[in-house]
Amino acid sequence: MEDIIRWISLVSNGLTIVASGIAIYVFFTKRESIATIFSLLLNYTYQLSLSEMKEKLEKLNEYNAKDPDENEKIVNILNEVCGQIKGNERLSENFKEIVEEINTFALGRRKLTEPKKRALVSELRERIRHLNIRNIDDLVGDTK
Repeated sequence: MEDIIRWISLVSNGLTIVASGIAIYVFFTKRESIATIFSLLLNYTYQLSLSEMKEKLEKLNEYNAKDPDENEKIVNILNEVCGQIKGNERLSENFKEIVEEINTFALGRRKLTEPKKRALVSELRERIRHLNIRNIDDLVGDTK
């Protein structure tokens, strides 16, 4: 019985060594493919953040800044957008100026008007659109 256990142990250790060798070989030969997969996963999460922001911007269009109750909802959504931007390094780099502007309205330093809300929404949409294009260019490898 002990011989069978030793034999099984020897075979399993040998298979472990072979599997480890295969893993190391695949890692070194397919390094670019593995890096591409991780890059795609990171880009996917970034795209999710951009999609969530777009949804929030669409929600902003439903409210009118002239109505005090709706104005409060607008400010709350703008605070959510600011929090999302500040929590993501890539987004905070691209939205630094607009976050400061949104904060002036969100913190009540200035009254938010309907034209200003529309301007903020349009600017955010445009920046998101450009980030989406830049992401696609980065994925495709187009460096203009």
